[in-house]
Amino acid sequence: MQNTQVGRSGPEGVHTVTRVVVVSGSGRYADPWHPFEETSAALASIARGLGWDAEVRPSEPDALLDLSDVDVVVVNSGGGDPAAPPEPDDAWAAAHASLGRFAAAGGGLVGVHTASNTFPDWPGWPDLLGGRWVRGESMHPERSIATFEAAPGMADHPLLAGIEAPAGLPALAGVPCVTCYDERYSRLTLGRESTPVLRHELGESYQTSAWLHGRVVYDGLGHDARSYESASRRRFVANALRFVAA
Repeated sequence: MQNTQVGRSGPEGVHTVTRVVVVSGSGRYADPWHPFEETSAALASIARGLGWDAEVRPSEPDALLDLSDVDVVVVNSGGGDPAAPPEPDDAWAAAHASLGRFAAAGGGLVGVHTASNTFPDWPGWPDLLGGRWVRGESMHPERSIATFEAAPGMADHPLLAGIEAPAGLPALAGVPCVTCYDERYSRLTLGRESTPVLRHELGESYQTSAWLHGRVVYDGLGHDARSYESASRRRFVANALRFVAA
């Protein structure tokens, strides 16, 4: 897939290559369940496959303080130790504010998997992302091969371009689906202005797996590297990157 987007204007109006920063869970935003290094590497690889420049930065304040030459930020970090939530920190407060300004100014933002649970010390993050994981309420079944189908009305959306309906399933005829080995995040809380993009079934109810919030995309898939072995999964990530960079 070739890049059809351009980055921000450089000196004398010359367009530069689209630049992506993947903020990878470490320190206060790491957890013992998610291999952030391998999933962040997979995300950066997808961006590079578009012909873009991609950098992985550990989740430290410096990762977000200067985003002046960045087009897209991908947040791939967690919520830390649930038993010891992160304390307020001036450096992180400044970093959070910097990311908020970046998004408000039109910068592209994609949150992946545990992004719905990250930055628990930033009250404004769920509003920016368009939803959240609620401890004690949100959950997921054991990892498995799973199908995540287009939410109603989203089959023709650019986020699902090039993703096909699964063969041999008449009930999903014409419905693009991402199929991969992953966790099925469930009982997430969505903001009023968020639009479901992908959904899956849990028991007899549908659960939102990914959503669109303005130009912010939340992608609830991506527990580990095995998720990214799926071509439809990688395509969805690429579509999300291109959508927020447009």
